[in-house]
Amino acid sequence: MKDLALSAIRLVGRIWCRCFGAEVHPTALIHGFPRIVLKPGATIRIGPGVTINAAGWANAHNDGRRTVLYAGPSALIDLHENCGISSSRIIAYEKITIGESSLIGAGSLICDSDMHEIPLGSENPIRVSPISIGKAVFLGANTTVLKGAEIGDHTVIGASSVVTGKITAGSIAAGNPARIVRQPAET
Repeated sequence: MKDLALSAIRLVGRIWCRCFGAEVHPTALIHGFPRIVLKPGATIRIGPGVTINAAGWANAHNDGRRTVLYAGPSALIDLHENCGISSSRIIAYEKITIGESSLIGAGSLICDSDMHEIPLGSENPIRVSPISIGKAVFLGANTTVLKGAEIGDHTVIGASSVVTGKITAGSIAAGNPARIVRQPAET
């Protein structure tokens, strides 16, 4: 009975995401009702086996916030096979890619723009730069990934870190701003 109920919840979650315009693979596991926003020309792809925990019961670290997937005009959010996201916000104005089997900890923010002109109210353009998160990356809870960040495959980012640049594949990074605390092992 529990398996049947969980299957129904996941089906409703996939339908919910599709109703708001997301491309959702039939094997995606959507727990709860994420906030999905697609502006004109935008795309959100939720790949095979992707898990989105958008309900308090779906993850012990979920503090009640809904997962948010926001794609501005002509932007792309691409969630590759078997990645997982818990109660986090992904906001794209250009492109955010999360690689296969990567895990995004609860309360994280991934945003590829400044969101507004700096200083606020000025005539300066809003700065935007794509974000790339590699395969099998683990972002600890409450991590922030800012515009232009590149995180290599098999990397671990410590909880509450702020990623602003390139993090080498296979390393461990932590802090604000995130710095590599362990380099990949030599082969």
